[in-house]
Amino acid sequence: MKTLCGHKGCGNANFSTRRIGRAVVVALVMWQLVGMPAFAKEAEDSTGLLKFNHAEYMKATSGGQKKAEPAVKGDLCFNTAQKKVEFRSGDAAPAFSVSYDSIKSLLYEQSAKPRYTEAVLISPIFLLSHAKKHYLTIQYTDSSGAGQFLIIHLDKKNARAAIAAAESQTGKAVERVEEK
Repeated sequence: MKTLCGHKGCGNANFSTRRIGRAVVVALVMWQLVGMPAFAKEAEDSTGLLKFNHAEYMKATSGGQKKAEPAVKGDLCFNTAQKKVEFRSGDAAPAFSVSYDSIKSLLYEQSAKPRYTEAVLISPIFLLSHAKKHYLTIQYTDSSGAGQFLIIHLDKKNARAAIAAAESQTGKAVERVEEK
């Protein structure tokens, strides 16, 4: 039996390629469903903290500006034992500590900006790519009942895992705003 290409076994090659393609798609979907949450759990240490490093706590002003002071570099931590979200910079006391119960909402924002500097210095091809930044905004009520918010700039390598941990630990859905 001849196929379009003239060889006997080519008809089976297409079938095999489709089976392999389906297997790859199924494996990727399973990794997204099972592997991604497991990756977030790997960050948990012996003290019951889920740590996401290379984060920056951006202290906001009452006027709503994102950057009032230089950002504090450290780790975003979900304390599973005490049911709190904390930001730790080194061994010092946490920059903030918010209980899961006082959190009103969570917002994930992804912004993209063209890479003008790289385009001018290196190559105009960089204008085709965008630098993406990931932010998690936590809106909560403080001890006096007043509404407050925190802005954390997440690392691109663990942003998805941090958002998944925020949803699973706090029990609140994360609203997503992604700029395209």
